[in-house]
Amino acid sequence: MEKLNINLKERKITIIRRIVQIISFLFINYIIIERLFLVNLMGFEGIIKIQPFLATPRNPLSEGAGIVEYIFYSFTQGIFPLFLIGLFILIILLSNRFFCGWICPIGTIQDALYLIPTNKKTMKYNTHKSFLKIKTFITIGLIIIMLGVFMSSFTDDELFEGIKASLGPLGTKPMAIFSLSEFIFVIFPDVILQIFLTATLFPIFSDIVVFISFFFYLIILGLTIFYPRVYCRYICPVGALSGMISRFSFLKLARSPVKCPGRQECGECENVCPKQIRILDESFDAFTGEGECNFCLKCLERCPHDAIQIKFG
Repeated sequence: MEKLNINLKERKITIIRRIVQIISFLFINYIIIERLFLVNLMGFEGIIKIQPFLATPRNPLSEGAGIVEYIFYSFTQGIFPLFLIGLFILIILLSNRFFCGWICPIGTIQDALYLIPTNKKTMKYNTHKSFLKIKTFITIGLIIIMLGVFMSSFTDDELFEGIKASLGPLGTKPMAIFSLSEFIFVIFPDVILQIFLTATLFPIFSDIVVFISFFFYLIILGLTIFYPRVYCRYICPVGALSGMISRFSFLKLARSPVKCPGRQECGECENVCPKQIRILDESFDAFTGEGECNFCLKCLERCPHDAIQIKFG
């Protein structure tokens, strides 16, 4: 019993975070509660309309959508979403990547998969650093394409619509191809339903985008059982954009130069970091892992020297 109490004390932040994740998941996907308990929760619709994390607008369990999804979609409508861009930047500056670590439903699903008992793996550091570039390339590519679509809206309507049509799904659903949220809440359930109704595997092969997405994201989810948050780390466009801003956030983690003995004598913070951040190579004043830290606070929780603190300013 004493050992259990010590273990609970050491994991108290993680326990709180898990509770917040579960409540947030149900709150965001409130239609689950409506269907289970036959209650009307339509009042939630306005509260969760714009969400500062990855969230497909086609999720049948929620009436909201991610702010980045709204931003990219606005470009395809010939609208420059200045307010939404400013709001997104402000949220990250004030809260860092707290929403990624504590609220995002896709992060919660990945954390749940990682809890499955398996022989956990750690990505080789150089490979990890190389893979981090993938989401940056995806995001920069999306921004360039969407800005191009937006600029074409100043020409005639026929050219504008023609460019969108030539982009296929990118022209109408810019984030869908790169969204694990789209796969989990839309593509996967739809494909499984169609397989059940047709009693064939044809729905998987009916569309090239569906075919690629189906197997690609199944592989990603399979890898997530062994490696923490694979999608978040290497693919998520929202994570990439948040990371670019979060290094300038007012909310930070700092390390005490007096209390921290360094990697040679300890290194526990780096060992438990799910993002493989080299915390001990960064500034004492603040560390973000070049924007990769999602504020899960495992480093703070597990530091045996109480050397890591939250600071604002």
